[in-house]
Formats: sequence, C-alpha cells, structure tokens
Amino acid sequence: MIAHKNLRKLFVLTLISALVFPTTASAAPKLVTVKSAVKWAESAEVELFAVTAESVITLKNVLTNTSNIEIQARDFAGTSLWSKTIDSGSDEVATAIAADSQGNIWFAGNSAAAASADTATATGSALNPDNVAIENVTPLRQDMRQLTLWKISKVGEVIETFSSVQSEISIVDAISISPTGVSVIGSRESGPFLISTNIKGEFGKELKIGTAKTKLNSVVRLGDGTVNLFGSSTETLSGKKLVGREDGVLIKVSKTGAISSVVRSSAPRAQRSWTSATSTLFLTGSVKSGTTSESAITKFTSSFAPTWTTRFASTGSTLASNGPNNSFYAVLEPTAAVKGLTPTKLIKGQSIVLQFDSKGSLINAFTAAELSQVKSTGFSAGGGLFLLTETGIFRVGAAK
Repeated sequence: MIAHKNLRKLFVLTLISALVFPTTASAAPKLVTVKSAVKWAESAEVELFAVTAESVITLKNVLTNTSNIEIQARDFAGTSLWSKTIDSGSDEVATAIAADSQGNIWFAGNSAAAASADTATATGSALNPDNVAIENVTPLRQDMRQLTLWKISKVGEVIETFSSVQSEISIVDAISISPTGVSVIGSRESGPFLISTNIKGEFGKELKIGTAKTKLNSVVRLGDGTVNLFGSSTETLSGKKLVGREDGVLIKVSKTGAISSVVRSSAPRAQRSWTSATSTLFLTGSVKSGTTSESAITKFTSSFAPTWTTRFASTGSTLASNGPNNSFYAVLEPTAAVKGLTPTKLIKGQSIVLQFDSKGSLINAFTAAELSQVKSTGFSAGGGLFLLTETGIFRVGAAK
C-alpha cells in the first residue's frame, strides 16, 4: 500500500514537472543565406554551351553564303583557348551540345548534302548580241535532311563527323554521350524520336516515341547502352494510360532499341512534365493545376523510384545539374518565398539557384539581379556551375 502511494506521488510530481518544464523541441533548421552569382561573360549571340573539366565551350550558328557553326573555348578565367568554324561548303546547324568524359565536345544538328556539280557540256552557244555579262546563278540550297554529329577534340580539332539521312526534316533537341556511343532525341511534326550511334558512327534503327502528343525534353545514355528519356505525354505509351491532363513520363529504352518500361508522373486534372535531367537521375520539371504552378524537384533511383522530392511555387521552368560532393543544383523562377531561405527579395522573372545535398536538404542558394531566362547549365568540379542566359553567362559556387 505504501509502495502504491509512493508510485502515485511520483506520477503526480512527474506530470507537474512536464507541465511546468516542457521538453525542449528540436531546433528549427538553420536558414540558408542567398549568395551572389557572378556574371562571367557576355553571351548575346551564344546559342549553346558546354562545360568540360578545363574550359567553357560556346557555340553559335552564323549565316554567310551558307549556314555555318562557330565554336570557342575559354578557360575558367575567361581567356580564349581556341576558336573553330565548321564550314563544309554546304549548310549546317547545331541545336544540341554535350561534353564527354575525355573533354571532347559533341554537338548535333542538321546538315545538307553537298550539291552535285552540273557537268553537262553545252552543244551550242547561246545568242548574246548585246554582249551582256551573264552572272553565275547560285544553286538553291539543299534541304538539311542529314542528322549530323560532330566530335571536336579539347584542342579544337574536328575528330569525327557522322551523318544519317532523314526521310523527314527533324530538329535535334538533346544529346547524351557514354563510352559505348551517342544518343540523340529529336522532334518532327509527327512526333519525337530517339536515334543512337556506336563509337564507330554506325547509326541504329530510329525509335519513334508516340505521336505529336508526346514531347521528349532530356536524354541520358548509360554506359551499358541503355537510354533514359524524360518528358511529357497526353497519350497512352506502352499500355500506360493518361491520368492527368498531361503526365510527366520517364521512359527506359533497352540497348537493343526497344522501350522496356514507362513510368508516368501524374496528378488528377494537372499538367506535369519533366524538363531537365542529369546523369545521376536528378530531375526537375513543372506541375500546373488550375492557377497554381510549381517546380517539381526529385531524385530517382535507376528503377525510376523517387528517393526524395520537393516542390516550390514558380513559373514552372526548371533546370537540373549535378554538383560537387554528390549534391545537385536546381534553377527556377520562384513566384513566392522559398522555404528554408533567409528573407530574400526577388524581382519578377529573376532566377535563383538552389543547391541540395544527396538527401534533399537545401544547403546553398545563389542569385543576381540580372540572372533570368536561364537556357542551360553546365558544371565542372574545377570551375563551378555556369548558367547560360539570354544576355550573359553566370558562375556560382566556389571553384577548387
């Protein structure tokens, strides 16, 4: 009985102590302070760029007598290393670029076959009583029906040129390189397609992905020859039906060139799309439902299972990049305060770079008043993260 009373007394004292001295809650996560992004170079005419371990490569298409491609390499201090013009005498245009692990630059686009010379010999002379000088007539340009890959060494020499004649005019949208070959995605009025070549330049059979109701935005080629595709679709793909108004799609293609799996990212009455992806399957995209627009940021496993995900109110346009120490960068235009940051005032249209660690925690953020309309990104351990905009190339993160 005495023991029972003592236990009751102890319980009452414990309860009072808990009410008077409540357990201290765990400290809130420390807010991240936004750092400045630095304008590295002007880029008013630059259309594409890529970053290697040692340099930044910029590319633009120019029109003279023919369409040509101009590329330039600069070190991370901005000093010019070399420049090159691709001019075969016929038209060529580049619309996608990437660097391989050896520092070579690959770009892809379209080219026209060289026009054949007219070798027919006239059997008689034409009448010209007034001796009027007759100008040579420039032949009409050939349609750029060749899908073409150019491989440029780290010192600016053209190493390889591979071409595949297309039955329809197409536009190359993205390129990915692995030690086993090169894969590109393109689009036509009839819909998107994937085509790959081995390291010898032998193109495989083209794989059409759905119809014009499907859009592919990003391609990742793996070392074993399999290919991952990311985009959006409003049609049934490999038996997987539409769930929302538009679903994001993750498509795996086997090394034999057949679709092996399709995963849909869906929400009822919503429009979803995966717009950017890295080699480590860090993906960014957009989610639009009613008047709400968000950036979706997700890290996937090789089987397309999400390991972590987060969203931010934004215009929806979002880019992804790998970062140092297994981190990731996401570039977006927020339309509301970003949770986890110290109070930061952004003007309309201003972009911000968010850096996440391998587990999805926000660890850094960067912006600048001029940082807007980011077209592409490129990361190098030695140079940091570079961002191509309509007016300049910006650089964030500390270089080693």
